[in-house]
Amino acid sequence: METRVDFISEMLAESEARDEQIKVEMDRLRADAMLSAIAVLEGQMNEVQDLCDREVKLIEEYRARELARLDKKRSWLLFNLEGFTRSSREKTIRLPHGTLKLRKGRDRVAVVAMEKFLEVGRKLGLIRRVPESETPDVQAILRRIQTTGDIPDGVEYILGEIRFSYTTNGGSDEPEEREQSSQG
Repeated sequence: METRVDFISEMLAESEARDEQIKVEMDRLRADAMLSAIAVLEGQMNEVQDLCDREVKLIEEYRARELARLDKKRSWLLFNLEGFTRSSREKTIRLPHGTLKLRKGRDRVAVVAMEKFLEVGRKLGLIRRVPESETPDVQAILRRIQTTGDIPDGVEYILGEIRFSYTTNGGSDEPEEREQSSQG
């Protein structure tokens, strides 16, 4: 009887081992199937990402085209408004939908030939002394040119530009002034 019990125990142990082996094999198959499903999902995610990237690119191109088209129209209108403002000989024109202005910028000077200027600048007191160096005093040079009309050697006098600006009253609660530079 003991041999029979050993035989039955052996058969049960073998059956359990086989069941365990089958279970492990089944888990491997399920794990492989899950990996396959993950690969498919990742492929679908990449397709969605590519589609969205193409759509975003199309939208960005559309935005650039439309803004360029509208800016071209706005530039043409501003060109005409600037011409109108300059021909009116008025500095400010107030209109129901906004304001047009012409403003003169500040005059400037630029020292273009330092050696020439230093000779004259020392005599005329147009040099600012900083310990161990000398630099042109641009404000003093500008005042001298404006009072005497004489431009020292080595200095370039740059007249301030007349700038056209406009303010629109439509579109927002707070009017915003925009400036357009041009020589006038």
